[in-house]
Amino acid sequence: MQRVVFLIGLLMLFATNTHAQQRVLTGYLKDSLTQLPIPDGTISNNTKNQKVRTDPNGFFRLLVSPNDLIYVVGPHYRYDTLRYSFLFQDTISILLSPVEILETVNIATGYRKYQFDSLQRRAAFEEMSGSKVNAVDRSSNKKYFGLTINLDKLFKTKDRKQGKQERFFEQQEILAYVRLRFSPQYVAYYTGLKGAELLTFMRLYTPSYEWLRAHTEHELVIDYLSAKLKMFQTASH
Repeated sequence: MQRVVFLIGLLMLFATNTHAQQRVLTGYLKDSLTQLPIPDGTISNNTKNQKVRTDPNGFFRLLVSPNDLIYVVGPHYRYDTLRYSFLFQDTISILLSPVEILETVNIATGYRKYQFDSLQRRAAFEEMSGSKVNAVDRSSNKKYFGLTINLDKLFKTKDRKQGKQERFFEQQEILAYVRLRFSPQYVAYYTGLKGAELLTFMRLYTPSYEWLRAHTEHELVIDYLSAKLKMFQTASH
């Protein structure tokens, strides 16, 4: 009987110690080049087989214990691993390096990727929106005389919806091209700006889609960046 009590006590002590060692790790996942948050990243505790996702601000909370292996992944970023220790601060920052910065800097490589992604986006859009509906149904169904009028088309309800979807898709394609030619990583790489300063610069000086289409040479964008950076620095002092 005493042995059973001893074993139960030992198990309870072990469970208590294990629970006492657990901590809630909080932190932010950020781009190492821009210092901007990485949303929708995955922070995994491989030891406990648990994982969480970062919010739009790059914030996360994860239950950890000493020596737990933490695996960090972000979309379009190089992964990282770390082993948790009580020496960690209560809130940490994890920096990931973007994998596409060289593709972004190399406009030829980046543009080929943009074209491939654009084809995939177009195929997905067409699959989602479905085929266009004809105004007049000329089916050979013999049960009905004449032509069958499609009222959806007649009142343009479906056409208007499809038109809105098409315009939205085109706007997303414009944004994708601008992000390719003038991404935060690209701007940070050449200007050295980070965080809030980088966001302000992007808000003030991101060129239009039309300008970027008319100035396809990489050197012209660098000249543009150099001129705008001087203006930005002058206005900041």
